[in-house]
Amino acid sequence: MLRAALIFSRIHILRYLRMINQLGLFRVIIVLIIIGYGLKATLKPGMLQLQALAVLSLIISSHFNRKDHVLLNNLGLNRPGYFILFYILIVSPFLILYLLWPDFIAVLMLIAGIIVVSLITQPIHFQPKFSLPAFHFLPADAWEWRVGLRRNIWLFLIAYLLPVLFFRFDYIFPASILLIALITNSFLVNHEPMVMIEALMVSGKRFFVRKLMIQCALFLTLSVPLAVVSLILFPESIRPLILVLVNSLIVQVFAVSLKYAGYHPGHQNPFHMALVAPLNFAFIIPVFLPLPLIMSLVFGPKAIRQLNKIIG
Repeated sequence: MLRAALIFSRIHILRYLRMINQLGLFRVIIVLIIIGYGLKATLKPGMLQLQALAVLSLIISSHFNRKDHVLLNNLGLNRPGYFILFYILIVSPFLILYLLWPDFIAVLMLIAGIIVVSLITQPIHFQPKFSLPAFHFLPADAWEWRVGLRRNIWLFLIAYLLPVLFFRFDYIFPASILLIALITNSFLVNHEPMVMIEALMVSGKRFFVRKLMIQCALFLTLSVPLAVVSLILFPESIRPLILVLVNSLIVQVFAVSLKYAGYHPGHQNPFHMALVAPLNFAFIIPVFLPLPLIMSLVFGPKAIRQLNKIIG
């Protein structure tokens, strides 16, 4: 079982390296710098536990989005023991860091989380006893939002519940806005069929501008209430709040630009979040604050040209 875990760990690492390689050198450098700075910023007493929580959240997300159930069942590896070994191998650099620091709480958090997640070996198909809203009040061309809100409604509830439970902490409000930004960025991974664009009977530029307005308006609709409450409770924390809100809004523009700059009808862009997600954290590095805006200005014209080319 250990040998199988080592083989599959190597396969997954190589796969992700190929994905990173396809991003291009410039984008890879930007992503690595932001990730490196984020890791450095969390290398402080007490912060390692937050880092462990972030790593664990990635493991949980990966585990529940696996597509290899049939393969592992055929190999007899769809068992908790295999997943425990596999995930411990993947996060071993973090475990070694926490042991050397030392921060045994972070180690226990990571190991305990991996064990609990590994016990779930079959896909979970949650069937609510009530109908989820269809969000028909949204415009038809906001199809990403209709689908995304239904699929991620529990994540949005968490984003609003966290400030209610931890309202004494001023940083929880910017963190919730950041979570909302990341969720709404992920709506743009899927590319709509060509017929959905042709049905609007508009030029590529007008379609692109409308998608920008929809994305930004709906993001602000979800985020502004949190910002207002934060300003009422913690007026002295206005600067980090505004930084997060403005940076996240600009990244929404970039996310739309990136999607349509590489638009392929009916396809999916698996690398979308690899570049968009780190830019949401550009506010922690002052020198990178203009980066999302620059990237938007670069990819915006490309998106319009691509749409005009496809629409004809």
